[in-house]
Amino acid sequence: MPDVSLIEKTDYCGMVSGSKTDKSELFNVFYGDLGKAPLIEECPVCMSCSVYHTLKLPFNTLYIGEPKEVFTEAKYMTDNMLDIKKINPFTLTMPDNHYWSVGEILGKAWNIGKSVKKKG
Repeated sequence: MPDVSLIEKTDYCGMVSGSKTDKSELFNVFYGDLGKAPLIEECPVCMSCSVYHTLKLPFNTLYIGEPKEVFTEAKYMTDNMLDIKKINPFTLTMPDNHYWSVGEILGKAWNIGKSVKKKG
């Protein structure tokens, strides 16, 4: 899970094919116990996953993975839990192709909708 400081390199990785360009040279890599996929040291959170399901789509393939290992540092945690503000991730929206950073807390999940649940 890259943070916003890695947006330029992350975007570049989406622009070039791994079959033509060795993208691993952009980062310091390490391997977890699975030993197959490189993980990026500069990312606040890294996960080793086993492929659970593969779904062929018209233009892409969707891979669904089962996390086996999670790597992070204490500086990205608060009260022994990952802290989204400290991780400072970003996401891509499509089809507008924009990157977005994480905003402010909007409320507590499975709590905001209680008033609607009471009506129904």
